Amino acid sequence: MRTASLSQGKIVAFNGESHAQPRLLGNIYLAAPGRQGGAARFVTIGEDQSAFLPEAGATGAAGRVVQVVRDSLGGKAPRVSAAPALAGRYLVYFPDGEGVSVARRIDDEAERARLLALGQKVLQQGGMTLRSAAAGAPDALIQAEAARLAARWSDIADKSRSIAAPALLLAGPSLAERMIRDLSPATLKRILVDDKETHGKLAGYIEETAPELLACLEFANDALFERHDAAGALSAALAPEVALAGGGRLMIEPSEALTVIDVDSGARSGGRESALSAACFEAAAVIASEIRRRNLAGLIVIDFPRLADARACAALVREMQSQMRTDPTPHKVVDISASGLMEITRQRAEIPILELLTESAPGDGYTGYGGRQARLDALAFDMAAQARRQFGPGTRNASLHMAPELAEYLAHFDSQAVRGGTAALEDWLGVKLTVHREPGYRRDKWSIEAA
Repeated sequence: MRTASLSQGKIVAFNGESHAQPRLLGNIYLAAPGRQGGAARFVTIGEDQSAFLPEAGATGAAGRVVQVVRDSLGGKAPRVSAAPALAGRYLVYFPDGEGVSVARRIDDEAERARLLALGQKVLQQGGMTLRSAAAGAPDALIQAEAARLAARWSDIADKSRSIAAPALLLAGPSLAERMIRDLSPATLKRILVDDKETHGKLAGYIEETAPELLACLEFANDALFERHDAAGALSAALAPEVALAGGGRLMIEPSEALTVIDVDSGARSGGRESALSAACFEAAAVIASEIRRRNLAGLIVIDFPRLADARACAALVREMQSQMRTDPTPHKVVDISASGLMEITRQRAEIPILELLTESAPGDGYTGYGGRQARLDALAFDMAAQARRQFGPGTRNASLHMAPELAEYLAHFDSQAVRGGTAALEDWLGVKLTVHREPGYRRDKWSIEAA
């Protein structure tokens, strides 16, 4: 699945998930004992799946409920917490917590007082944080969500006492569900879906969790990504260089440890200091946009041209904070250093676009934009989307010609009976497919013939 968020007709963010890269984030498990070492221990949460648990939450963790709070990254095991949390649209429920708190983004004192009193009224046990989406929300919606999350936890607790570890107790929400849950009600106007199965599932989810949004949900009987030229925007989001309208460019270089963004001011008219300042302020707006569109996460270091005036540096920090304000993902902008370096830390909420669509080429450990190739699951998605556009309503049979490695990828899913192979494509397209392996094809080349 791929999603795009639009604002004023322009794509501002991409997200995606793949059957080949299943996400564990948010999953709740009954953990079994795992190996121990150093200041931490590992627990087993599934067949051949270990998870890292910090020592602070390790005591008695084996045989108890844990939740994945960070997906596996760079070959490391996923991280789990022994203090699960259930997130809703308006609040987060902490079964092992205590007390009520209100999101810091809600700065109206009267509204904070209302939500605090409401939370104390509805909370029976555990802890609760009212999210920023709760601002202005009717009491009845918040009360209903609090009751629903408490009941869900009761079901999880009952299940954990009746099965053997390791076991999955609750799967985390899907990508589409997370987006519905986390987007601000004030900014969410329309939800367009071009897949009937996804539309049906979302309708059920919205009816249960946010019935006021049902009127926003629409089924679009066409290819939405093509309607908004998402392919072009995705291609731009994979480019290492971004031109600045006033001259100069950004060079974006991701690695496992951090992402470095270098600002080249180019040749600009005017005095040197004013030209550098103009380039920095223009770059700040573009950088904020690229961070969100590419889903850059972790530590982001920006190398701005050095500004001699301390007041200009302070103004640049405020400008970056202002530009990042519309980003719903938790982040922090750090002051700029004397050498012109600014740091931004951003939570890894979704998979960065570079990781979602590409992978390191064989024999190349380079993690930046160079030395990478398209992922097979991303290519299969693109091929399926093209077939959908190409097939007419009367198409019943078709042939797919592709590189052997792409054909093997589809065959693997078929052999594992996992959704994502040729059988899943046939169900989705409503067409009987015959796959032909073409040794002369590159992995990113295919042809489609409708019978």
